[in-house]
Amino acid sequence: MADHARTTPTTDSTPSADSTPSAEDAPPPPFTVAVVGLGGTGLALSRRLTRAGLRVIGIDDDSAALVRALRLSPGERPRTLTRFPAGVASADLVIEAVPEPAALKRAVLASLREHRRPGTPVLTTALTTALADLEDAAGPDLFALRFLRSDALDAVELARAPRAGDAAAARVLEILAAAGIKAHQVGDRPGSLAPGLLLGLLNEAAWMVHDGYASAEDVDTAVRLGCGWSEGPLAALDAIGLDTARDVLARLGDLGGGLRAPAPILDELVAQGALGAKSGRGFHRYDEGAGAAERRTVHPTAPPGRNVVVIGSGTMATGIAEACVRGGFRTTLLARSEEKAAAAAERIGFALQRTSAAAEDGSDDTGPAPWTATSDRSVLACADIVVEAVVEDLEVKRRLFAELGKVCPPNTLLATSTSSLPVGACTETAGRPAHVLGLHFFNPAPLMPLVELVPGERTSAHTLARARAVAERLGKRTVECGDRAGFIVNALLFPYLNEALRLLDAGEATTATLDLALKSVGGQPLGPVRLLDTVGADVALEVQRRLHADPALWTPAPAALLEQLVTAQHLGRKTAGKGVRAYLTARAAATVPAAVAA
Repeated sequence: MADHARTTPTTDSTPSADSTPSAEDAPPPPFTVAVVGLGGTGLALSRRLTRAGLRVIGIDDDSAALVRALRLSPGERPRTLTRFPAGVASADLVIEAVPEPAALKRAVLASLREHRRPGTPVLTTALTTALADLEDAAGPDLFALRFLRSDALDAVELARAPRAGDAAAARVLEILAAAGIKAHQVGDRPGSLAPGLLLGLLNEAAWMVHDGYASAEDVDTAVRLGCGWSEGPLAALDAIGLDTARDVLARLGDLGGGLRAPAPILDELVAQGALGAKSGRGFHRYDEGAGAAERRTVHPTAPPGRNVVVIGSGTMATGIAEACVRGGFRTTLLARSEEKAAAAAERIGFALQRTSAAAEDGSDDTGPAPWTATSDRSVLACADIVVEAVVEDLEVKRRLFAELGKVCPPNTLLATSTSSLPVGACTETAGRPAHVLGLHFFNPAPLMPLVELVPGERTSAHTLARARAVAERLGKRTVECGDRAGFIVNALLFPYLNEALRLLDAGEATTATLDLALKSVGGQPLGPVRLLDTVGADVALEVQRRLHADPALWTPAPAALLEQLVTAQHLGRKTAGKGVRAYLTARAAATVPAAVAA
């Protein structure tokens, strides 16, 4: 918004204040909302409110913005399009949706204060500026409407300035409810909850592509299949707008919130005019006919082999062995003792029996391949493929690969299923750099559709192609990434969970509010608290420590609350429900008597 003294031209291409009247026999809308600023965010808000049947006045001093709004379909076009200040005084709610710089926000809010009726609440879309820094300009009854992307406005986070009254708050909630927008009331902090947490994760995904660590397609596929997202983080950045995301990340970083600087690839793409979905291309293409990028694969010159040995007897080892049996491989689970082998065989056999009906109804014509569990290490001498799935201990894995290098046939594919240790450090003792790589399954291995392929510096193209063929025969989708701690999924997921714990420890949100906001506003399948309790605080602490120790990564140290959870053995689901919520409740109860005594 600029030059408020200009008058609205009444041409065919530029609407006047009365250019879009409603139908005569339509029922009167319940509320009138003025949206000031018709850029991407303001236009999306206008469309959403109009579709819900509210009377929307779209206000902008830019003729091009007014024309864009006029070209919307009748069911999405604001009933009135005009220049400032027309329409402000007649609104039941005013939404300021101009670009993010705080100085511009303050100037527009100050102008709105002069023209809106007393008692009319005003919503700002400021995400990186605290309401306390805007309230002097805006006056009383100021609120912040915070969300991650304007194309998904079913839910928002709503923050309240200190001088906002209860009546104004009730009016805001009533109007949002009338628009079908669920409001989660949160404290006032730059970045809010879901937007700030998820932008940090999205930025790290962009850094992976910038560093050449993984392709945009593989990063998005990994997060969709490994975390259950409906779309990948880079597709989410494209939907937000790469210019918008870059600017918000830069401002949040300047505030010292612990966010990494925006990935340079964001600047590079923006300079090319690749702004994401709104420009037709960003990390992905969105123009007509654009499809998924095709991976260039190197096909093996020989079959991957039929004899698989899975080493280990824990949950991951038995899951991988079960998946291999189902995939038609002759599978041997190699345990440390006959007792462990028998226990593992019982679990695998039970799992196969549970789904035997699927084979009987014709979904599997061949039935399970031959398999066994043993502690006899001589089986390694005839293995085509070995998958190590022992305890996540570097020295244990190094000793094992030294043995594999000595006893396995020369062309055996040797894979580690490590989830957080460097593949090269685990496997170099085998002395066969061309034949080793990481084959990272996700738990439960028979069900999770993703496998991360992690070649080492000297892994041959033939070995990589064989490993991909193995995974695809198991019905898995593969992604490829470089060899560093956490690979794709864990390197993105665990710092996000760690930061969520920092917010909780600082009292920025309750566990219930945080989970609701991330599910509803952030579109996550699980909130971070429930997800952490499912994974286990001990697992999260170990992975976060390894990520933090890797000099190739920009990962904060484990949150103090994460350390406390493990020390108190509040690990989540594995400790009968003693997780984050129970720990924080107990800690709060313990501090009350001390505070009273003081």
